[in-house]
Order: sequence, then C-alpha cells, then structure tokens
Amino acid sequence: MDRDLSSYVLVLENWIDQEACKQTIREMQSADWQQHTFYNAQDGSYNTRSGSKELDIAYGRGLSTQPYVMQRIWDGFRTYCDHLNFSWFNGWQGFSEVRFNMYKETRVMAEHCDHIHSMFDGERKGIPTLTFLGMLNDDYTGGEFVMWGDEVIPVGEGTAIVFPSCFLYPHRVDPVTSGTRYSCVSWAW
Repeated sequence: MDRDLSSYVLVLENWIDQEACKQTIREMQSADWQQHTFYNAQDGSYNTRSGSKELDIAYGRGLSTQPYVMQRIWDGFRTYCDHLNFSWFNGWQGFSEVRFNMYKETRVMAEHCDHIHSMFDGERKGIPTLTFLGMLNDDYTGGEFVMWGDEVIPVGEGTAIVFPSCFLYPHRVDPVTSGTRYSCVSWAW
C-alpha cells in the first residue's frame, strides 16, 4: 500500500465522450439550477460557505445522455477499484444519481471533503467512500480543481477524477474568471 495520498487520485483522460459532454451541456441549459449548499451535521442546517459566489447545481433527470454518463461513472468506479487491486477493498454497494455543477464567472466551491450525508435517506445505508468528478468542458478560464490546499489537478473536457471521499482529500474549485465551467459528480458507498 502506497502511503502517498496523491497516489489514490486517479485521473482518467478522455473518459467522457466529447459529443456527450456537449450534448449534456446543451440539455442542461433548461435545468432547474439552485445554489449549492453544504450540510452541517451538527445542527442539520444547509449553508453556503462562499456566500453568493457558491456554484449552482442541478440533477439531469431525463437527459438523453444520462444513461451514458451513469455508465461512465460506474466504469470509473470499477476502473478505480481494479487499479487499487486491494484484497480488503472490493468495491461499493451503490452510487448516487449524477449531479451537475455549473460555475459562472466568479463562482467557486469552497474547500471541503466529501462527507455527503444527504445521500442517506434511511433506505440507503453506508458512508461515501469514492468520489467521481467528470469535466464536461474546458472553454473557460480559472476554475482550477485544487486538492490539499495547493495542488492543482489539471482537467480538460471529458476528463474524470476518482478519489476517496474522506477527510484526507480536501478539495475546492477556484473562481472561474471567464466563461462557464460544467462538471458532473457522483459518490459511491
């Protein structure tokens, strides 16, 4: 087992087909976008950490590309587990519906770790173990994906990143300076 945390961040180049990325963005234009909030497990509240600069999120139910994107997410989690090849970690129980993220100019995602409580509604039980992040475009500036405070993980259109959903993997998205950044995310448990 490697003790270097960065060795558990798997970057998958050209993971999502470019035409599927473009089609997803076109179809998401009419989505019901809402400002992202973080859940506070101590008091049960939902709050932004960046005020009005926090990104917008939406779910793509009914998108023509949703089955393809969900399959690529499943393939990403499977590829990650195969890559690890750990006898004591053989996979996951399930994974969340894909969520789409939109970062207009000046928008960010505050530094956080993926302790996603809202996935578990009483029927599903577990803890998030893996994060899948897929990039849908790269025709923007700024919006860098940063882990551990200062390590920029380069991402382009169609790139996916899979990493553990725990406190050892804090990450954020820096402000978009021009254009609009689109991504998708899912969590396995």
